Amino acid sequence: MANNVIVSPHYLSSEAGKNIFKLGGNAIDAAIAVNIVQGVVAPETCGIGGDLFALIWKDGEKEPYCLDSSGYAGSNVDNIDFSSYKSLPLNHEATVTVPGAVRGWSEMHKKFGKLDFDILFHEAIKICKDGFKVSYELNKALNHHKEVLLNQDSSENFYLEGEPLKTGNIVKREKLGETLFLIATNGPSAFYEGGIAEAISKATNNILTTQDINDFEASWVSPLSIDIYGKTGWVTPPHTQSYLTLATLKAYEIITDSSKEFNPHLLIECYRSLASDRDHITYDYGDKIDSFTGLNLDYIKSKVLEINPYKTSTFKSPQSLGGGTAYMAVKDAEGNAVSLIQSNFYGIGSTIGVSNYGFFLHNRGAGFNLIDDHPNKISPLRKPLHTLSPTIWSKDGKLDMVIGTRGGRYQPQLLSQFILPLLLETSSLEESMNQSRWTLDYFDENTESHLLTEPGLEERTINDLKQKGHKITIKESLQSSFGPISAICKDSSGSWVGAADSRVETSKAIN
Repeated sequence: MANNVIVSPHYLSSEAGKNIFKLGGNAIDAAIAVNIVQGVVAPETCGIGGDLFALIWKDGEKEPYCLDSSGYAGSNVDNIDFSSYKSLPLNHEATVTVPGAVRGWSEMHKKFGKLDFDILFHEAIKICKDGFKVSYELNKALNHHKEVLLNQDSSENFYLEGEPLKTGNIVKREKLGETLFLIATNGPSAFYEGGIAEAISKATNNILTTQDINDFEASWVSPLSIDIYGKTGWVTPPHTQSYLTLATLKAYEIITDSSKEFNPHLLIECYRSLASDRDHITYDYGDKIDSFTGLNLDYIKSKVLEINPYKTSTFKSPQSLGGGTAYMAVKDAEGNAVSLIQSNFYGIGSTIGVSNYGFFLHNRGAGFNLIDDHPNKISPLRKPLHTLSPTIWSKDGKLDMVIGTRGGRYQPQLLSQFILPLLLETSSLEESMNQSRWTLDYFDENTESHLLTEPGLEERTINDLKQKGHKITIKESLQSSFGPISAICKDSSGSWVGAADSRVETSKAIN
């Protein structure tokens, strides 16, 4: 059955998408509107100061379109002396790459949109003017970053008498509303040229030059894919870590010989073996992406050979990268779908505000390293390793699932354990959403597996994992950082159904 479906981390974002459908817009229009509102009401996740990736399924096509609208480092990063640092400071101006979201919205709309571009901004601008309720997550972020945000004009109205607004308080973002109006009226040039571009450059102490910002363009690239349990998974290519989700699931299919059994130990070890290589093979390949081997079947099989089915093995660790991201899934009645992820990175990103324009700049450049001769070392006009990992799934050339999450480095872990029961057909969408999740704590070379788990895992599963050598710490409650996953799939009746994640109280699915 044909129907419109929207799942996002905030009810106001989902409602904005619903309104776009009422006006005759398609999934692409709706996804853009959802994203714009999300950046208004949840700046701790995303906004116009961040990057964007999207997988877009057009009805009648056999594979999704893939948009990389992520930015590169500034021309002047080489002028910074990082010799006293082991890694990039999270709030350093050098971690601010050109924000790609606005250009991404424009590219998506230009290629696939139905409604006028400015209409997609109306709801967000109205919310900026009328105000919205501060969520628990926003309040937590404002508390956490209080010291650096309190006296910035981009924090307009977030603080009252030196303290962050409480959960449930109404906050207005008039300056951001004015900025969004400029973009809605004049298009992306209002952001990447003129006053806003100059203000961004100034905020980064000219590490990002106005020319860097003027020159930025989004790129339509080829998605990566692999067949797993009779379905085809599609992801964004490096410099993102998206491939890890598919590689983990494919390794599981191989090591279990296509068994329909859900084996947590094997899934965890599949991820660990592959993630140990992430920092070595995930970087900005430019026009040499054909040399990427992360989804090569022989490579995956070689990693499977490192796995012991009966106990944990030791692997090197991927770099620890945090999160501050929003994922949204949208499908329309015509069969089009969007898997969109947009991010500020570490919560409110760099926490560097753009004076007079009401928004903060991301710090996606923290995904770079400082290792000499490494392909992911911070360099002018290079893009950093990205944790963003949206997915789309097809079966027999037709759309089957739209799934993604926030979670920084955890994203492939969270997605693989959520998607596997759906591939095995052992759980419904709701059951998979409600199952307890785990993540691997940060691990150094040759350390043991240490799992952080939500309550609710079966006792026999916990005992089995411990017997195989996994250390386990059980958290007291469901973890908001273990999601929120947003997902759209078909139910047993053939209707498309969206599922939101209760781990974040503002999440909402509209079916």
